Amino acid sequence: MLLTQLVDHNWTQTIFLVLGGLGIFLYGIHLMGESLKLLAGNKLKVLIEKSTNTPLKGIFVGIIITGLLQSSSGTTALTVGLVRAGLMTLPQAVGIILGANIGTTVTSFLIGLQIANYALPIMGTGALLIFFMKDKKWNRFGGVLLGFGMLFYGLSLMGGALKVFVEYDAFRQALLTVSNAPVLGVAVGAVLTALVQSSTGTIGILQELYTTGAMPLVGAVAIVFGSNIGTTITAIFASIGGSVAAKRTAAAHVVFNVLGSLFFLALIHPYTAFIEILENLFYAGVPAAMTISLAHIFFNILTTFITYFLIKYLVAFTQKVIPGEDAMEGVNVDRLQDNLIKEAPALALENAKQIIINMGTIVERMYTEAVQYSFNEDKKLLESGRQLEEIVDTIDQKVHDYLVKVSLTDLDQNLAHYQASYIDAIRDFERIADHSQNLFDFFEFRYENKQTLTPEAIEDLKHLYAVVTDTIRMTIEAFKEDSKIKAKQVLEYEDLIDTLVRKYRKRHVMRTNECTSPDCDDQLFVDILSNVERIGDHCTNIVDNILHENYYQDVEVKHA
Repeated sequence: MLLTQLVDHNWTQTIFLVLGGLGIFLYGIHLMGESLKLLAGNKLKVLIEKSTNTPLKGIFVGIIITGLLQSSSGTTALTVGLVRAGLMTLPQAVGIILGANIGTTVTSFLIGLQIANYALPIMGTGALLIFFMKDKKWNRFGGVLLGFGMLFYGLSLMGGALKVFVEYDAFRQALLTVSNAPVLGVAVGAVLTALVQSSTGTIGILQELYTTGAMPLVGAVAIVFGSNIGTTITAIFASIGGSVAAKRTAAAHVVFNVLGSLFFLALIHPYTAFIEILENLFYAGVPAAMTISLAHIFFNILTTFITYFLIKYLVAFTQKVIPGEDAMEGVNVDRLQDNLIKEAPALALENAKQIIINMGTIVERMYTEAVQYSFNEDKKLLESGRQLEEIVDTIDQKVHDYLVKVSLTDLDQNLAHYQASYIDAIRDFERIADHSQNLFDFFEFRYENKQTLTPEAIEDLKHLYAVVTDTIRMTIEAFKEDSKIKAKQVLEYEDLIDTLVRKYRKRHVMRTNECTSPDCDDQLFVDILSNVERIGDHCTNIVDNILHENYYQDVEVKHA
């Protein structure tokens, strides 16, 4: 009889419904999250940055942001970016990660409310806004609605198909096996979540299965625990090749989720009994999917509550496990305190200078890695360079805005000179980073198109790179020490750079003219030389303000 049922059933249609429903569900989550990010613009990043000066605030912000994005991985990625840019400390980042685990339960709660009954009109409204509204905000809001509707429509398709499996004893027996061996349930939840890259996806599927009545609650709870382990895979992938801060943030995410799941696995039977009590007390008559939502919500709330008191130990552990220095260590933008601007403008300027010095060190490192990438196709160097440019851009914006505030106070002539010269310095350091990024881009293009440098060109570049390396180092020292002697040395180096660039450009033209192969037409080499030359020019700009004691007087003379 069972064999006849298996043969007669249209398995192709069932498989298509499950896969199609899963695809619509996952894309709906993605579309809704991306549309919300576009709708909010930079506000999400600003909200995280401004509202997380303590881990407790970070938890609440993590809940809100993840509830909106419907992705704890998305929130983690935003958080890693802010830590990497020096706008957030690791303890604050851990707070957001804890909150993200609570925020990701929002979808399971909504699924429990049976919103799937209205999925089609929600999708239709979203599509109309996308195609018939000219305002971008309405288009993006339409994307939110369309994604939201797709999420529930996909679940509905999956749920209808999964109910077929309940008719078969083999499937029921498999679910009972998971229930009798909770460790197996944790493994299933972890693997499934790692595959679909979404704990929300796993919980949604689980809710549909539990609704059929084939799965005991204890097995479902075990899978809930496992989903929290599986969701860390995205953070791990995101941190590969990233900065120390990115790796520590990902490590904190893994440790928190794994330990929380294992702790509650040891208490799975009393926890399941607790969920059953809640179900009987407060949710009698409510769809069974809400029970899984309860298990998901309370598990994350309880693990977050417990871990909150252990944050400093979690941070210390990740620092021990992931040793090394991060590019942003020492670049503490919290030094830019607004209260100092009026009370002690000289101290405010000195704090800004210290951050600019550290900015210069990061720029120097970025240039050094661009040089290394010129002769070695290392993807880690390329990724590091992009991260460093992001850090430099962030520091540039923060320090520039702070120095503008300082300029609005009543500064004496000497302080006004330093304030103006510091603004010039951050601009020039930022431009050096841009030219270094251009070097990364040029050589990435060369590697992709199998373009190689001749031995003569390699030797020319190595010599020029070495001179520029010394120039950047001397520029930072001159700025740090306010040294006219070292500033003059930078000018001498810059003259040498100009001479070398002219010499190597001519050599390149001669090599190109003498070569008959199409491969010799290397136009990018000239662009590389030009960018290196411009780095020397910006070094000169920085030290010029050291050699001229009165910035404004110098400006007047130049414009006379």
